[in-house]
Amino acid sequence: MIEVGFGFRMVPGPVRSSNATRHTRSRWHWLRKRGNVTFVRPAAEIDDRKERFYLAIASVLRWARLFGVFPLSNITATDPSAFRFHYFSPYIVLSALSIVGGLFIMAAALVRLNRVGINAMNIAEPIFFGMCTLLQLLFVRLAQAWRGFMVYWAEREEMFFARPYGAINLRRKVIGLAVCILTSALVEHVVYVINQAYNVYQESLTCQYNVTNPLKLYGTLTFGSVYQSVPYHHLLTMYLLYTTISLTFIWTFTDLFIMLVATGIACRFGQLNKRIDSNLQNGSEAFWGEMRTHFVGLIELVERTNRIVGPLLIASCANDMYFLCLQTLNALEDKPYDINDWYFRYSFTFLILRTSVKLWFAADVDENSVRTHKLVQKIRSEHYNDELEILRICSSGGVSISGMGFFTITRRIFLTMAGSILTYELVLMRFHRSSKGVGEDLPCGYID
Repeated sequence: MIEVGFGFRMVPGPVRSSNATRHTRSRWHWLRKRGNVTFVRPAAEIDDRKERFYLAIASVLRWARLFGVFPLSNITATDPSAFRFHYFSPYIVLSALSIVGGLFIMAAALVRLNRVGINAMNIAEPIFFGMCTLLQLLFVRLAQAWRGFMVYWAEREEMFFARPYGAINLRRKVIGLAVCILTSALVEHVVYVINQAYNVYQESLTCQYNVTNPLKLYGTLTFGSVYQSVPYHHLLTMYLLYTTISLTFIWTFTDLFIMLVATGIACRFGQLNKRIDSNLQNGSEAFWGEMRTHFVGLIELVERTNRIVGPLLIASCANDMYFLCLQTLNALEDKPYDINDWYFRYSFTFLILRTSVKLWFAADVDENSVRTHKLVQKIRSEHYNDELEILRICSSGGVSISGMGFFTITRRIFLTMAGSILTYELVLMRFHRSSKGVGEDLPCGYID
């Protein structure tokens, strides 16, 4: 279908009758008709699993549920109204296990800090488990609202499946981004396990432990806060290992989820801008009324997204900010073994890159919405009409991903975060110097 003249669409080949269209909906999509602007597109050219956001992201969410994240049933359904949140399902059980485990480890860590004292390093344990447990709870809340949210999203993106908008293969973008981030996270966790096992091994040599049960040694030293309060048990160690994996995964997955949501919105703005750019000489009021309708629909989608995802964004940014400060402080400390140094370098680099990529993708929404206004400003005055003027006014402010209105994600946030990290880093360094030597356990305390 070719867009020509004043908004007409030239449809290649004959169009089926209304009865045939009604019985062969899988082959044709009728979107809407307004004046001389008609949208019709063969469904053979629209691969739902590649183009619709809720189907594209379902490929990632279905695997995240194994770690207790996003406990939603029927997530791969082709109709978002079929999504179901059940309080009694295997996925909610995994979420409950992760939440209870996180609260348990956080409480045990706080009990230990009350006993030995607080320093800049050991306070990281309860903060990590507390923040990640909060993220888990926020994903449970999000799963409850996901069906209505995706029904609303599907309605707003339906207009972009009509000609002359082209296919963008959103699923490929989503899967590619998820594979890159999750593979890097898997490598980081594997290196962490190797690093931790090596530390345990070196401590056993230095302290000359009589090790008859390596799993008990690893569990006792890794979860020292817990086993200082409760007796050791193999099943408890396995449960704590699952909880650690689950909460470590959700930390990375939260950043990934924000990237994917922002990508889904930014791609639609990109499609709109591409179409406007190719029609700068078009003076049809019907065409610009159509563009205004599409732009306003995307604004409404961003506002709905901010209400749903806003709490998750605040918790994610706060978590990343704290650990960026902590890892910067760790960079000043000497590492006893080479494996510790290599793990720290990889972990810190991954944290910086992941946080930067998350903010970059989220800022794409603001960049693309602002570009719409810039494109409209290029149109010559003789092509102006009322609908175009309304679009110019609507696009003048742009729209951004926001953390519940407390802050917006734009390119300028990188400078803001850099300044904030520098400020809090100075405070953390002062606290580290004043609390040095506090909160350290006695060495060689393991008893088989």
